[in-house]
Amino acid sequence: MEDEDDDGAGYERQQGKERVPSSAAWAPPPITQRGRSTTPHVRPGWLSCKLGRWQGGGAASSRCTLKESRHTKEITAYTRESVLLPCYCTDLQTTPERLIWKKLNPNSHEWEEISSESGQYRNRVQLFNGHSPGNLSLLISNLTEEDGGDYTCDVKQSEYILIRLTVKGCTLVNSDKTLLITADTGGSVLLPCSCTDLYTTPKISTWNKYNINGKAWEVISSESDQYRDRVQLVNGHSPGNLSLLISHLTKEDGGSYRCDAKKNGFTDIRLTVEGKALGAEPAQSLPFVPFALVTVIILHIIVAVVYHTKRNTVPDAAMIYYNSADEAVSL
Repeated sequence: MEDEDDDGAGYERQQGKERVPSSAAWAPPPITQRGRSTTPHVRPGWLSCKLGRWQGGGAASSRCTLKESRHTKEITAYTRESVLLPCYCTDLQTTPERLIWKKLNPNSHEWEEISSESGQYRNRVQLFNGHSPGNLSLLISNLTEEDGGDYTCDVKQSEYILIRLTVKGCTLVNSDKTLLITADTGGSVLLPCSCTDLYTTPKISTWNKYNINGKAWEVISSESDQYRDRVQLVNGHSPGNLSLLISHLTKEDGGSYRCDAKKNGFTDIRLTVEGKALGAEPAQSLPFVPFALVTVIILHIIVAVVYHTKRNTVPDAAMIYYNSADEAVSL
């Protein structure tokens, strides 16, 4: 590919009577080279290669004017997903005189052309134009955190768009901490492990258990003899939920576990599995009766007993006299 703007790409270019900054004007603060201040420049490096149609031609090619030219777009995406970096001609049927997608190297502060055939983006980038030659958008798949940074879609000296891409990765909740969990034999237990953002997911994650005899961490498998058909990840629809469910617990399941997300951190869990006492019966709980109702019932009983007792009792002071002559009874 021929790039007539490589020389002095980091400097302002003269265009008629107006000085127009190059795409490198969007880069970080100037650096010093050979005693003068310059902005980062483009060099054909390890990312250099064609993505597809880079060079336009014909009368139509000169008519491409980028939509929102020389503007900055901010895009956020997540690891292991795909992202579309938008770049369009205002007329989708026009073709640019050239097309170069570049990324700023944060270490060298130089703009490097993106390659689909080598280096960081091998087989992960492609132009996403469909049937519209003026659609110059770039699709990046299987994102990594290293893909984050500044990109430019450059079609000519004064036509470019800067895109600032943020790629969110997984940061574990309780990273580098140890959790204590107790469970009973025969039951199930959930060993919690998740990313702070449940939409993110680590590039690699494993569940391990520490082997006391071998003094080493061993990967847990649902196909192993100890855990066969007893373990499964419980993430639902959240890729950032890495929790492990262990069912039909045994005493041997107790020990130290680790949710390892490699460079994203790890969470340790110390599981204690307790056995149930032989012959122990679960305590029977009595039916719940509100205390106030019981009190009212007892009070009604007491009142009824007192009432009937007084009604059937003859006062001691009352004396009965019977006069046989008069055949009369008097008190």
